[in-house]
Amino acid sequence: MSDSRKPTFVDLALAFANIGLTSVGGAAGPLRYVLVKQRKWLSEVELAEMFGVAQALPGAVAANVAVMLGDRFAGPLGLFSSLFGLIVPSLVVALSLLRIATNLAAVNPRFAAAEFAVTAAVSGIFVSNGIRVIWQLWSGAPDLRLAWRCARLAISALGIILVAGLHVFVPLAMVVMFACSLPVEMRLRSYEDGAAS
Repeated sequence: MSDSRKPTFVDLALAFANIGLTSVGGAAGPLRYVLVKQRKWLSEVELAEMFGVAQALPGAVAANVAVMLGDRFAGPLGLFSSLFGLIVPSLVVALSLLRIATNLAAVNPRFAAAEFAVTAAVSGIFVSNGIRVIWQLWSGAPDLRLAWRCARLAISALGIILVAGLHVFVPLAMVVMFACSLPVEMRLRSYEDGAAS
C-alpha cells in the first residue's frame, strides 16, 4: 500500500461504487483508475498481481478484487463493504431501468417482446455460468472431502433450479445462494484452520 491512509468501510464502498457504476464492458480500466491513480491504494504491480489472481478465480473479476482488497484493508466487514459498493448502486440503476422498461412494455406490446428476450438472455447467462461454476467447484478442489464438494455443488445447482426451473428473479436467487453458501464456506474455513494447526 502507498503512503495514503488506510481506507475505511465508507471509503471502500464509495470507491467500488465508482468502479461498479463506470464498468461498462469490463472493469480493468475503472479498477486501475480508482485503485491506483485516484485512491493510490495499490501500485501498478500490486494491481496486476491481484487482477491476475481474480481472473483465475470463478466469478466476476471486479467482485473478486473487491473481496480481496476489502479483506486486506478492513477484514471480513471490509469485503462486505466493498461488495456492497460494487453491486448495490449498479443494481439500483438496473432495477430502475427495469421499472421503466416494464412501464413501457405495459403501454406498447413491442417493448414486451424485447423484455422477454432480455430476460431469456440473462437467464441463459446465469445458467451457463452456474454450470461452469459447478464444474470448477468439482474439479478445482480435488483435495476437499466429498461432502464439502457435494455441498458446494448443491448450492450451485440450486441457483440453476431457482432461475431456470422456478423462474425466481435473478437477484433474489443470488441472495438465497449467498445465504446458503456463507455457512458452508465459514464451516469449511474453520475445518481447514483446525486441520492445519
